[in-house]
Amino acid sequence: MKKLLIAFSGFALLAGCGAQGDNTGTEYAPNMYHSVAYEPYKQIMDWDAGRWATSIDYPKIEGENKGHAEYFNSNMFNPHRMNMRTPPANTVKRNEHGWLPYRLPNDSTGLRLADRLQSPYPETPEVVAAGKALFEMYCDHCHGPKGAGDGKVATGVTVDGKEKSAYAGVPSYQSDALKNITEGHIFHVITYGKNLMWPHGSQITPDDRWKIAKYVKTLQR
Repeated sequence: MKKLLIAFSGFALLAGCGAQGDNTGTEYAPNMYHSVAYEPYKQIMDWDAGRWATSIDYPKIEGENKGHAEYFNSNMFNPHRMNMRTPPANTVKRNEHGWLPYRLPNDSTGLRLADRLQSPYPETPEVVAAGKALFEMYCDHCHGPKGAGDGKVATGVTVDGKEKSAYAGVPSYQSDALKNITEGHIFHVITYGKNLMWPHGSQITPDDRWKIAKYVKTLQR
């Protein structure tokens, strides 16, 4: 009888996990394996949104009749439960270092003015090491490990005795045209791109651009 009861329980458990048609089956701790889509511009004000995805009994908030469910993401302390407040007029967002957005234009005047910019970072082993790691991530494939313009993308491969390259002509940092460029110049070119180089301002933060510029200058010595 005991074995029969165990077998019946096991059968019932397996049957409950079956899913077909409109039956999703029985799930254990669904909030552990159903990923919640990250929608930064969407505000969910429905207390019961995602109730099915959690078994947590959230505490009551401000005398409401029920606590919020898994996907509720509204701020109870702002007007209209807004997640973000409108910033004061004429304010400019700064980053975590207090830096203003980079505003030099993407033209010859902007590049000339960028030559005068001073790096906010001193040349310390930590900064150079961080710049090296970033260089290997974003720049090595074209500029090469030593900045000689011999990266794998720049040199390409030899086919039937001829070199095939997507970006032939990447210059060396030791060339006469580049050996005296400043860190500000490098920062500007990483931001906007120049000639063969595409802009990387959307991929690399200002913080990391300065570190790469610092490392590039060490390669030119």
